[in-house]
Amino acid sequence: MSLDGKCPTGCGRQVARGHLMCRPCWAKVPKELQQRVYVTWRAWRKDFADETAMAAYREARENAMAAIA
Repeated sequence: MSLDGKCPTGCGRQVARGHLMCRPCWAKVPKELQQRVYVTWRAWRKDFADETAMAAYREARENAMAAIA
């Protein structure tokens, strides 16, 4: 997630708290990748100590970012 409130894609838009990216950029992410981000985030959120879940979420997040680059 963006720490400074700006979308990490570089578009310059503000990001809502708790969101990965701004709404217009998120809409560009293919639906299957959006779903993967949601699923892996929920799995990691259940157990923040689960390194496998954390790695899966990070990979999904990076794939979502790469899909709109």
